[in-house]
Amino acid sequence: MMTKEWIPNLQIGQDYDNKYRDADIHFDRLGTMADFFGRDMPVHMHADFCQIHFVLSGKTQFNIDQNQYKTSDAAIFYTPPATPHAFLTEANAPGYVLTLHHSIVNALAEELGGHTQNRFLILPVCLTSADMSSEKEKVFKTTLALIDIIKSEWGSELPHKNDAILGLIKVLLLNIFRLSESGEKANSSTRHEVEIYKHFNRLVEENYKAEKTISFYCQQLDINESRLNYVCKKVSGAPPKTIINSRVILEAKRHIVHANRSLNELSYDLGYLDPSYFSRFFQIKTGLTPSEYKKQNNQG
Repeated sequence: MMTKEWIPNLQIGQDYDNKYRDADIHFDRLGTMADFFGRDMPVHMHADFCQIHFVLSGKTQFNIDQNQYKTSDAAIFYTPPATPHAFLTEANAPGYVLTLHHSIVNALAEELGGHTQNRFLILPVCLTSADMSSEKEKVFKTTLALIDIIKSEWGSELPHKNDAILGLIKVLLLNIFRLSESGEKANSSTRHEVEIYKHFNRLVEENYKAEKTISFYCQQLDINESRLNYVCKKVSGAPPKTIINSRVILEAKRHIVHANRSLNELSYDLGYLDPSYFSRFFQIKTGLTPSEYKKQNNQG
C-alpha cells in the first residue's frame, strides 16, 4: 500500500529561532526568514500557530490549503493554524511575518463573538487594496502601518513591551477581520484530519482548566481515543495528552511571569487542588520549579 508523506509541521521556535522556543508570538522580517527557508517555500503548516505575512511590494503567489492567490503589490495573507500553505515571493521583496499561537487569536474571536471565531480560526484571508472602497483602503494602509510600530516595540526593551505588542496585535487582527468581511468567504474545505485537529484544539482552549482527560475530548468529538491519538500525532507530531498539558503549561508560564499570584491561586485556577502536585507537574514539563521559572524570566 502506498503511503503519502504528511505535510511537515514547522515550529518557528525550534526549526528557525530557538530563542523563542516557548514563545507564543514571533515577529521577523520576511527577507530574514526567506534567507533561511527560501523564497519558494514548499507546502508546510504550523500546527498550533496562525501566521500573517505582510508583503509590502512585488509579485507573490500564495497557496493556502485549496485557495490560490496571486498578487502584484502590497498584500496581507492570514493562514489559520494547522492549515497547509506554500508561497513564492520575488527576490528582495520587503515584508514581515507574524506568527501567533492560536490561543491569542481565539481570545479575540471569543471577545467579538458570533461567526467571527470560525473566520479567524478556520478561514484563510488574502487582502490587497484592489477593489476596496476608499474607507477600507484607509484601514488597509493603517494595518500595514501598524507593522512598523510592532517592529519598533519588538526591537525595544521598554517597560510593558509585551502588553504593548499584544495590544497592537489585537488592533491588527481586528482590522484584518474588518477588511475580510466583504467579498465571498474563502473556500474552507480542508483535510478531514486537520478539521478534527482544529476542533480538538478549540475544545482544549475552552476546557483545559477543568478537563484534562482524553475521554472528555473524545466524547465531545464523537471519536474514540485511538482515532484522536492518530490525528494529533499525524498533524502535529504530538499525542493529545501532550497538547492538553502544553496548553496548561503555556498558561502557567504567562501567569508566573506576568501576574502577581500565589502558587495556590495559580494551581486552583488551572484545575489543580494540590499546589505541590502542580509544582511537580510544572517542573517535570519545564525542568524548573515555578519560582525558578519566574526568577529566570523576571522582566524587572
